Amino acid sequence: MEFIKLNVNKRKNTGKGAARRMRRSGFVPAVVYGVGIETFNVSVEPRAIVQALAGPMRLNTVLKLNVEGEDKPREIIALVRDHQYHPVRRSLQHVDFLAIDVAKPIRVNVPVNRTGRAIGEQAGGNLTQVFRALPVDCLPDRIPAEIVIDVTALEVGGHVTVKEIPLPEGATAALPGDQSVFTVTMPKAEKVEEVVAEGEGAEGEAAAEGEEGEKKAEGEGDAEKGAEKGAEKGAKKDGKKDAKKD
Repeated sequence: MEFIKLNVNKRKNTGKGAARRMRRSGFVPAVVYGVGIETFNVSVEPRAIVQALAGPMRLNTVLKLNVEGEDKPREIIALVRDHQYHPVRRSLQHVDFLAIDVAKPIRVNVPVNRTGRAIGEQAGGNLTQVFRALPVDCLPDRIPAEIVIDVTALEVGGHVTVKEIPLPEGATAALPGDQSVFTVTMPKAEKVEEVVAEGEGAEGEAAAEGEEGEKKAEGEGDAEKGAEKGAEKGAKKDGKKDAKKD
C-alpha cells in the first residue's frame, strides 16, 4: 500500500495567540507524537489534510508526513488520531498526528456496513446493528476500508457474531468472538397490548369492588338509620306509658 504524502511545517510558537495568527494566515496548528519520537508542534494546510482524508480509508488513512522547517527534512508515518472543528463555522481547528511503526500492528476502528435484507426482516422482525465500527488490530498496510456483512440469511432470533466476520489476512477484531454485531428480533408491540389489556381488567375489577363497597356502605347506613328510628319510637312509647302511670 502506498501512503498519502502530506507536507507539514515544524513550528516553535505555541499558545492561543499563536494559533489564532496561524489560522488567519491559512494554516492549522497540529501536534505529532508517538512511540520513539519526541512530541513536536507543526502547522498544516487545512485543505491539504481534508483532501488527504477524502479517500475510502477516511480517518484510517496512513499518512507520510514530510516534516519541513528542520535542519534536515524527515518523513514520519502517521495516522490522524484526533481533530477538532469550529462549532459554528465548522472549519478545521486542530489536528493530532500519531506516529506509527509500519512493522507493528496498530488498532483502528473500521466501519461496519451491511448488504442484503434479512429473512427475519421480511417476516416482520427488526434488524439491529450493534456496532457501527469494530476495533481491529492489523499492520498499517493491511487496514481494511470497511467491513461488509451479508445479513440476507438472518432469521428472527438470529445474529452475526464477531467470529463470523470476514477480515483480511493478518487482521483480528479486538472484541470477544461471541459478541453480536447484527441481530434480528420481533417487535414487542404484542406484549405491550397484553399488558394494557391486563391493566384494563384490573381497573374493571377495582371499579366493581368500589361499587360493591359503596353499596355495602349505603346498606350499613340504612340499617343504622333504621335502628335510630326504632330507638326513637321505643322511647316515645315508654314516655307515654310513664305519663299514664303518673
